Amino acid sequence: MKKTIVTAIALSLLFVMAPSTIAAETNPYGTSNVDPAGPNEIIFTVFKAGKKVEFTTSRLLKMKSKIITIYEPFLKKRQSFTVIPMKNFFLLAGISGNDKVETKALNDYIYSNTASKFTAAQAYIAIKRGGAPIAYDQGGPIRIVFADNSKWAKELDAWNWSLSSIGVK
Repeated sequence: MKKTIVTAIALSLLFVMAPSTIAAETNPYGTSNVDPAGPNEIIFTVFKAGKKVEFTTSRLLKMKSKIITIYEPFLKKRQSFTVIPMKNFFLLAGISGNDKVETKALNDYIYSNTASKFTAAQAYIAIKRGGAPIAYDQGGPIRIVFADNSKWAKELDAWNWSLSSIGVK
């Protein structure tokens, strides 16, 4: 009988505490946990007119990058990202000027605009957040971000997360 009462009290406390605990653990991006990509798994492709450049995490980490601290509009807080200018990826695939660029996420979300507008907005490909890989369930492994002074810092449609490709069709 005592064991049953103790169990009932413990379960009652669990249910009373559960909402705040669950809220604290809720993923702001709306997904469940997903294992990270392997270091040599292709996670990102950039293409134009038959030219396709593929990127693994290892390859991305070897590229010249910098760290920027920005206001992350989805989490509504400042965060640091390790980034590579999107224009560097454009150069590798021969994308320029008025080319209509389509950014596509793993969930098939698409945002399109010209290469020159992405370049003018100082678009970046984020490869790390807070010095660590960005988990798939946190908008990774790579995503598009913009510095606070970018004219697209508040253009949320352009902030494509879990980016899988950039291309010109």
